[in-house]
Amino acid sequence: MNEQPVRWQIEAFRESDELLAWSVDLPAGVSHHTLETVLGMADLSMPEGYPISAEQVRAVLDFLDTPADTVGPLDDDRFACFISAFADTGTTKPESSPSA
Repeated sequence: MNEQPVRWQIEAFRESDELLAWSVDLPAGVSHHTLETVLGMADLSMPEGYPISAEQVRAVLDFLDTPADTVGPLDDDRFACFISAFADTGTTKPESSPSA
């Protein structure tokens, strides 16, 4: 069975009204196993959003050599951050191509 390629995204929602404040897509090829290690989390294998702290966001950004100004403010009192997987439709290839 072929697994659908996935990408990862970090999102921050304002605590005041729960609206999305900012999001950042992580580079293609980052596995859930790598993120588990960086975040100190046991299991990121389910397709759902996982709450993470501002400190964990910084750890991921540092590990991936991503500039801190790539994301918005990191403040656990003002924002709730989540990391989640989504289908990587940009790297999927059709099973067959029509002949030209």
